[in-house]
Amino acid sequence: MDFYNNLLSDISNFAIVVFGFCISLYTLLYSFILNKKEQLKEITDLKKSGEKVTSYTYKETNYINYIKSMKSFNKYIIICLTISLPIYFFSLIIKYFKLYNLNIVLFNNKYEGYIVYLLLLCSILLFIYIVILIVKSIKIYNRNTKI
Repeated sequence: MDFYNNLLSDISNFAIVVFGFCISLYTLLYSFILNKKEQLKEITDLKKSGEKVTSYTYKETNYINYIKSMKSFNKYIIICLTISLPIYFFSLIIKYFKLYNLNIVLFNNKYEGYIVYLLLLCSILLFIYIVILIVKSIKIYNRNTKI
């Protein structure tokens, strides 16, 4: 039973760290988006006032692409948030209500602690998702900073 308690503690710690990281990253990206939207609004106001500068069109296009990219990335962060929080709560509930004692019988075999292993699998999948997200962000960064 100590094994299950320790495993559930590790799972809940991992999930809450991921949740905190994702909240921080979400708010950071959200502030970047708002900043670019404000800059885009300034350019739009200048264009409406009748100024004809070609760099404004270029900046406007870059700002719009940046905002779209960050909004897309924030959607992945939201997915990460919606996965990590239930993992955290379920691991606490299972640990403190000792639900890891539940058994399941499949093909005349009795399996104990299956719910803990299910949460462990979800945590591993969340970790893989985060790694894929990091690789994707590195590719986007390399593409956007290429000279």
